[in-house]
Amino acid sequence: MSVALGRPLFFAAILLTGCSDGFPVTEPTPQLPGVPSTVTTAMRGTVDVLAGTLTFEPLPDPSSSLSVRRNISAAIYGNQGSTVRIYNSAVTVTEPSSPGKKTYSANVGVRNLLAFPIGDEQAGVPTDTMGIYAFVNSGPTVISTSSACTPACVVTVLNNHGTLAFNALAQKYWHWQERLGAAGSPTDTTLLRKSWVFEADTKVTAFSFDVLISAAWSAPNETRWKIDYQGDSLPLFNAEPRWQRITAGTLGTVVLNTPSAGILTITVPASARLNYYRNDSLRNTTNAYIESRFRTNTATTGPEMSFGIDDDVKFIAVGLSGTQVGFISGSFAFIGTPVTASTTTFHTYQIRKFAADSAQLWMDGARIASRTNSAFSASIVGISYGFYFGIAGVGISPLSVSGSSSSWDYVIYEIGVVQP
Repeated sequence: MSVALGRPLFFAAILLTGCSDGFPVTEPTPQLPGVPSTVTTAMRGTVDVLAGTLTFEPLPDPSSSLSVRRNISAAIYGNQGSTVRIYNSAVTVTEPSSPGKKTYSANVGVRNLLAFPIGDEQAGVPTDTMGIYAFVNSGPTVISTSSACTPACVVTVLNNHGTLAFNALAQKYWHWQERLGAAGSPTDTTLLRKSWVFEADTKVTAFSFDVLISAAWSAPNETRWKIDYQGDSLPLFNAEPRWQRITAGTLGTVVLNTPSAGILTITVPASARLNYYRNDSLRNTTNAYIESRFRTNTATTGPEMSFGIDDDVKFIAVGLSGTQVGFISGSFAFIGTPVTASTTTFHTYQIRKFAADSAQLWMDGARIASRTNSAFSASIVGISYGFYFGIAGVGISPLSVSGSSSSWDYVIYEIGVVQP
């Protein structure tokens, strides 16, 4: 069976078919750097099992052009063979325990064809990168079946790393925590291939799905870089990029979908803490913000629930007690007089960091506090610059006094700007 893969396409697409257990392999091949594009017009790839071909053609409806939401990165693009090349191993077909179903899996890699690095805004430390997302923009869609399906045949993505809003809500993605070098360099392709697994009814003989890439571009090709963590996945295990867990005392519990779907609830006993941290390429002279929608579930007297920024010079964070919200110091106590608030209900809190000048605290779209940089504590020794959230506790060696619980809807941060 031969597959025609030579034709460039604007919309990066990988298509799988169940015609045999040995689907031809596509490997990365050198290409000249392409011109970046942040506005995409969909292309559709089709597998013809009988003819043994893979072809691409534009969608007939011009209105199918996509309006990029830029929720993750301004660099959302495709251009297979021009700005990026997605390649894959042979497809493996297995019969899972589900009756009437088969799974189709392939190991997939990405080659950068741009004239600059992708995957993080700068090289060097920290080693943690924003990475590269390949997300399903539409599909999977059944193309043909061996006989009629009652009910209709379906295909699903079985092992995506998570869901995020790229061009639409809850789009499934695979993620590489890597920085790729410019096209033609020894590091322009992913070190690891990610397994992509699909499940389909056994009567399906061909299906397709469209894929786009979202990756941070190095400056000056991009000037803002965003990470979006939603509380529907465990930050240490399922979220991509992953967060580091910082604990002390008896380990608490982390539960998804409590009290409702898409909410992460963190609980610790007395004399303990549990929070999450991500290193990133943040500097004292850089603009940034971090935003979170969360609540405290316990009426603590101190600001045991907190989130914030450490820019390697200053520690800029906000804490919640059972009745108050405000900026906190490096010993996790309120700075000055906090604001009285109904912290046991969900609110959206945002810290806006104006380079090395000052920071503001916003609550539900209204500014409620501001401080000059001199009012904040020095960077915490032993913690690399980055962003954190969770139950950090209070005190010089912060711990929860009597035990704490908080629920988190999402945490978003962005480098290079002070607000979304």
